Amino acid sequence: MKKIVVILAAGSGKRVGEGLPKQWISVHRKPIVEYTITAFHAHPQIDEIAIVLSSDYVGKLGDYIDLEQYPKIKAQIEGGKERYESTLAALNYYKDEAEAHILFHDAARPLISMEVISRVLSALQDYQAVLTAIPSADTVVEVSLNQEVAHYPERSKIFRAQTPQGFHISVIREAFRLALLDSQKQITDDCSLVHYYLPHIPVKVVEGASENFKITYPEDIAFFEDYITKQANQ
Repeated sequence: MKKIVVILAAGSGKRVGEGLPKQWISVHRKPIVEYTITAFHAHPQIDEIAIVLSSDYVGKLGDYIDLEQYPKIKAQIEGGKERYESTLAALNYYKDEAEAHILFHDAARPLISMEVISRVLSALQDYQAVLTAIPSADTVVEVSLNQEVAHYPERSKIFRAQTPQGFHISVIREAFRLALLDSQKQITDDCSLVHYYLPHIPVKVVEGASENFKITYPEDIAFFEDYITKQANQ
C-alpha cells in the first residue's frame, strides 16, 4: 500500500507578523517547511511527498530548498486560500489513487517525530481515519451566547487535535464529496469531515506530542529557534 504525505504549505501565516508566510521563515539557514519535509522524508515507510503551495510559490520550492536532497518529493500542488481547499487540491491531484494511505500535515508543525508518524501509519492498518491528538492540559469551558459558563466538559475526555491526520484515500475523498454537497458545511479539519459525514467510520485517536505544536505567533518562532539551537549543541 502506497504511503503518501501531503504537506500543507499554502497558508498566509499572517499572525506571525514576519512579512512572509511562517513556513518560509528561515531558522538556522533553513525555512521552517524544510524541517517538516526532512522529518517525513527520513521515515522509511513514506513513499511519496507532495507539497501544497500558494500560487506565489508553486514551482519555486527549489528556490528555497535543495530538491536533490529530497527525491521523495513528487509534486508541487497549488492550494487555496482555505485549508480545506488545499486538502481538496491534493485529493484531486491523486484522483487516480484508489487504495493509498494518505497523511495530511501542517507545514508549520516542524517538530513532528518519527514516533508519531509511525503511530499514524500503524493505526491505518486497522482504521480508515486516524487523528493525532494530545490531552488538554487546561480546563476547558463551554460558553453560552451571553458569554456565561454553560458547561465544564470532563477534562480527561478533552484532547487537542494535531497533525498528521491519516486516511484510506477513498474515505477522505468520499467525506469531501459529501461535504461539498452541503451548503452549510463548516470544515475545521479533515478528520471532522469523516466524523460528521461518514459517522459509521470510527476515527482512531493516536498520541501526538507537545513539541508537535503549530507555529502561529512570533514567540513560537523564538521557541522553535531555541529548540533547534539546543538540539544542535547536544
